[in-house]
Amino acid sequence: MRLLHSAVLAAILPVIAFSAILAQAQREPLPLGTVDKIVSLQSCPAGYFSGMTCFHGEVNNCANASSLGFTYGYENPDGTSLGTVAFLEGGGGVSGYVDPEYAQTYLDGRYQVVYISWDSDWEMTSASSATSIKSAACRPATALNYVYDHVYSRGAMCAQGFSAGSGALGYALAWYGSDTYLDNVELLSGPVFGDIEQGCEVPNNRTLFVCPPGQFGCDGKQWPDSPLYVMGDQLLVRKWSGQQSCNAGKTTSAYVNSLWKAMSIVDGTNNATFSYPHTSMAGYLCSNVDQNQNNSAAQGEYFYQQFTSPTQTAGYSLTRINNCQGSEGVTTGTTPDGESGFAAITEHMLSSCVRRHNTKAH
Repeated sequence: MRLLHSAVLAAILPVIAFSAILAQAQREPLPLGTVDKIVSLQSCPAGYFSGMTCFHGEVNNCANASSLGFTYGYENPDGTSLGTVAFLEGGGGVSGYVDPEYAQTYLDGRYQVVYISWDSDWEMTSASSATSIKSAACRPATALNYVYDHVYSRGAMCAQGFSAGSGALGYALAWYGSDTYLDNVELLSGPVFGDIEQGCEVPNNRTLFVCPPGQFGCDGKQWPDSPLYVMGDQLLVRKWSGQQSCNAGKTTSAYVNSLWKAMSIVDGTNNATFSYPHTSMAGYLCSNVDQNQNNSAAQGEYFYQQFTSPTQTAGYSLTRINNCQGSEGVTTGTTPDGESGFAAITEHMLSSCVRRHNTKAH
């Protein structure tokens, strides 16, 4: 009887474990806002790709975040489009994507390109105060979904984010359900909001090893990086989180630490989703730079640690980028194989931006 009981348990337990994983993967995402007041612009803002057609609108009705205006612009390729690539810039996201070579390369590859920018920092939950970057991330997630519904027309729907832009994509995937339509994402130097508590709390002298031996999907040897926000980034996080003690040299309280944790992409709960079976994903992190290294690699590592199996995504890689110019210059660095970061990123996008979702008929 004991042997039979053990055999039954052995058969049942994997089913229970799988059901638990499936339940997490099927968690209802946080609600998106709405997009209103769309008007055509006579010209695009500075920094937009030449020739784009631009519009201005407003994201409203995000829970715990005020309305915020945004601009989007698109350019279509010659011939039949293979899909759409949306770009999210770093910092507050108030400008177009800084490197037009990406857009040109994707246009040449027959992809429609879309820029998204904000009237003010999307990370601020209101103009006068801030409470949660996670709540504010409803805005880029809503804008990205609007692009899918109203700008994208055929083929694959893909996205590329740099620094805080990759952070916006991390939130969109883990919390706001964008894995239901995004076919491929390229995450450059981030996501930088992987674990905000680890970037802000004092004391915290922890050094994280990025891509340690055996980590799933890593291309390149491990390297150390501190998760602490430095080089002025701590000032931005203080403003965006509403907590002025972020890495400010004084011991932070357990309560404030818990606020930072709760607004992180990886917040320590089972509520985030890290299973995107129809979305391909590639990350790129700086291992060494020409001057000072910031925490983008360590913060990204907290996110990438969540991926341990090929069943979680439609394709996955995390690439160490050496010899970065600037603290987040993955574009100008080189892969472990000596290929330029720009070449590795664009080649991956062009090969992986293929339609995997059937949620929208075209």
